[in-house]
Amino acid sequence: MLTSFNLWRQWSDRALDATFDFWKRSIALNQLVWRERPAVAQTPADVVYTENKLRLLRYRATTDRQYPTPLLLVPSIINRYYILDLKPGRSLVEYLRDKGFDVWMIDWGTPGDEDRFVTFDYHIDGYLVNCVQEVLEATGQPQLSILGYCIGGVLTTVFTALYDQYVRNLINLAAPTNFHDDGLLSLWTRKENFPVDLLIDTYGNMPAWLLQTSFKWLRPTGDLGNAWTLWERLDQPERLDDFLTLNRWVEDNVSVPGETYRKFVRDCYQDNLLVQNRLQIGGRRVDLSAIRCPLLNVTASRDHIVPPQSAAVLNDLVSSEDKTLLQLRGGHIGVVAGSQASNVLWPQLADWLAQRSR
Repeated sequence: MLTSFNLWRQWSDRALDATFDFWKRSIALNQLVWRERPAVAQTPADVVYTENKLRLLRYRATTDRQYPTPLLLVPSIINRYYILDLKPGRSLVEYLRDKGFDVWMIDWGTPGDEDRFVTFDYHIDGYLVNCVQEVLEATGQPQLSILGYCIGGVLTTVFTALYDQYVRNLINLAAPTNFHDDGLLSLWTRKENFPVDLLIDTYGNMPAWLLQTSFKWLRPTGDLGNAWTLWERLDQPERLDDFLTLNRWVEDNVSVPGETYRKFVRDCYQDNLLVQNRLQIGGRRVDLSAIRCPLLNVTASRDHIVPPQSAAVLNDLVSSEDKTLLQLRGGHIGVVAGSQASNVLWPQLADWLAQRSR
């Protein structure tokens, strides 16, 4: 009887603990309704240049800048720039700044209906060229290092192939080169599956809500997993804040100018011109073998947006003698801004860049 009583008491205690935990988490969940959105992009910066919706940011140094070669960060055009500057301690910008680099970044802003005719070519021959010139004039340096994330890496790759005289080092983070890979996104955007002209002619721009929905379809159970993660972290304030901050970025898509999206999908995803050295920008052919500067190319093993083989092929196409393929475990976002990024990617990136920035 004593053994049975003890067993009953153990189960009773567990039930009480579970009930208490449930109500505690439920109260915390209700309180989230009144919680302010997490603060993002907190690293102090000066707006050095603006054009249309674009802002060029220069981050204020907290220590003496050790490396004369400036570093320009180019985020994707379909998400907000602050994935590279989420919050103190989870900011690639902050990390590199504190290592002594002169860090700059492009904020593409939020395109409106009036931007539907801004072209993919102008992102390179206009926006990027103008920003690079601003950086070089402000620093007095003849060249810069340029880092592109996701679609930003496509832009920086093309820019470097066309304007290699300005680029000392090229760093790509999860940036596609071969768009005919085994990924679901590549399959969905094939000509027979995706009428991009009809879409853009109808909407003008590629709407943010449609982009958001399409990326969620890549992993239909993602929201369910996020809900469980939220529930698990309700009693862990620091981890909860990390989750909410990253989730703010995930849900913060922006619309893409229609003509930019049309060409990007048609020439890259559908015709796969970049990897074939057949992409045309402003009437000039983009030849990836024209890239001769040092290259650091980072891939993520569980990347469901840019499969690692799609990004890794760039190393076989450039003429650079100094080229590094850094293959890391993780997903498209986690490798760059996840909880382990500051221990894995960021130190290796900073060490690689430091050796090539003096």
